[in-house]
Amino acid sequence: MRADYWVSANSDEIQRLASLCGLRLTAPQHAHAAPEISLDRQTESSSEVVVGRDGDVFKILNLLTGSIDQQVLSVVPIVGMAGLGKTAIAKKICELATEKKHFDVTLWVCASNDFNKGRILGEMLQKIDKYTGGLSNLDAILEKLQQELEDKTFLLVLDDVWNEDHDMWDDLKDLLLKINKKNGNAVVVTTRSKQIASMMETSPRSQHEPGKLSDDQCWSIIKQKVIRGGGATIASDLESIGKDIAKKCAGVAVNSKQ
Repeated sequence: MRADYWVSANSDEIQRLASLCGLRLTAPQHAHAAPEISLDRQTESSSEVVVGRDGDVFKILNLLTGSIDQQVLSVVPIVGMAGLGKTAIAKKICELATEKKHFDVTLWVCASNDFNKGRILGEMLQKIDKYTGGLSNLDAILEKLQQELEDKTFLLVLDDVWNEDHDMWDDLKDLLLKINKKNGNAVVVTTRSKQIASMMETSPRSQHEPGKLSDDQCWSIIKQKVIRGGGATIASDLESIGKDIAKKCAGVAVNSKQ
């Protein structure tokens, strides 16, 4: 079968495979050439599949639990380029930490560009008590958190941190330290910036940078995504295309998960 006819006949499936991994297909420059594949950086991952990250998860868990009896608050940043799976790793850490009861309470706040201490503490409180509302005073929020967490250890995830202001971080950290005096509280930070990671870590070299995934791991993510999207199997004639797409993901998880 001629390549151009094959691509035309299977274009819907190929486009589907490509879109699942955050790629776009563009028309070839020559009539009999294969379609060109390029990364679509505007797509965002919503997948919860975690492939090839067990080592990252357990290393960070060991960093967190290894200091449980030594510090009131430990901070472990997960740092790396966009799409490496930092948020997925943090979610898995929360899941295992809850399952194994490493912490009494697990909280998640998306920091992004709004690194406001009042907002962050307020969201922490709402996660603990969803009926709490109307508290805008920082002292009142802190007092309520102290009441709720007085005898409990907590794990807080600050996801997607962009703040580089050391004073703003120090202010938030001081408030977190005031919540209770129990050893064993922890913060996991996800960020793209090594500068931010170094600023926020509580122990030297406690930050963790995940490596890129292998082509096979990217392909595994794509297959799982296709199956969850309603495709029980991937036709054998499309598998080679899918594996080529996995290579184009360049080891970056978000491109595999789209």
